[in-house]
Amino acid sequence: MNAAPELPQPSTVASDVVHLLAREGYQRLAEALRELLGGTPETPGTPHRGATAGDPGNEVLLFTPFRPPPLDQGTWLDRARQVAIAHAFLKKEAPEAAVEWLQGRCGLRFDDSQVERAGIGLDAQIRAWRRRRLPRPFWLFIHTWRERVFQPAGAECWPATLIVGIDSHGYRMVADLVFGPPGEPHWDDILKGLDARGISPEGGGVTGRMVPELFDAVSARWPKALLQVCQRQFLSRLAARDESVPKGFPTRLTGGADEQLSVLGPLLEAHPQLKPWAVSASPGQPSVLTAASLPWDLRPSLVSLQWLEREIRHWRTRALQDELALTPAMKARLLAAAAIEWEGTLDVRRPFLDPETILETLQTRGPETPATR
Repeated sequence: MNAAPELPQPSTVASDVVHLLAREGYQRLAEALRELLGGTPETPGTPHRGATAGDPGNEVLLFTPFRPPPLDQGTWLDRARQVAIAHAFLKKEAPEAAVEWLQGRCGLRFDDSQVERAGIGLDAQIRAWRRRRLPRPFWLFIHTWRERVFQPAGAECWPATLIVGIDSHGYRMVADLVFGPPGEPHWDDILKGLDARGISPEGGGVTGRMVPELFDAVSARWPKALLQVCQRQFLSRLAARDESVPKGFPTRLTGGADEQLSVLGPLLEAHPQLKPWAVSASPGQPSVLTAASLPWDLRPSLVSLQWLEREIRHWRTRALQDELALTPAMKARLLAAAAIEWEGTLDVRRPFLDPETILETLQTRGPETPATR
């Protein structure tokens, strides 16, 4: 009578399963199963396919194929860059330097569905960041510039608008970043979105460039807000139109409103089209003289967008360093990711403005003191 076939022991079968999972790259699953089984040895008793036997000390090396990390790992900007480069790589449009950077981070083993999933996940987190609740600001800086994007019909220029707020404690925050649609910014929609989140500088003001549509929308929505025209842009435009303006003319006015107006008066006589931007400051009236009514400690920081333009150039260069032909969605994702990271570096050591001076200003102007919501 033939003997019954000898069946493998359960522990041997379990050990083989663990080693098979490890060999195929499922390290976490293999470790979890090993713990459940009470510690299956990490090295197999007999060589498996892909293992190398006969090494010194009779050790058996188990071959584990490389598994690249997913595209949604790293910082905000790392993730946005990975998705953008991966998308361009699949279309064979990515520069060599960008491909090398991507390969060093997560390899090049991905397909369209993986890239799409990573992009959708990042977009959802960016939307949540844009919708977050923030303290009501004392002051807003609004700056718009143009970005080149590529559509199936050709290249276009879309507006990008960054809104940075300063809360009543003097700290800066990115209130919003709006990209597109093509054409001029839709100021009513942008300000309505801010207002819906409680971001309204009724107790303070807004600094912006010489854009009448912007200040008209701000004045209509926040009639009590002070409206400061960027002095650097105004003075640069004045110097460009008037040859009598000496070289080295300052990009920021000093002193009180009367002193500033005395400096500008003779120059404005020859340029009446600039006079409406240099009127006496009052709520709802944009002027380069608005901040002159504020305490001296606040004036240098509020009269111009120069500091913000400099910061935008810095993080925008990091976001767009790969020189990719980006679609609107890809560029919006990169700019938002860079802005989020930049926000984390703001005012780490000390506030941008003195909180005691802000409180004094708000108490002087009236009861509409911004409160944290």
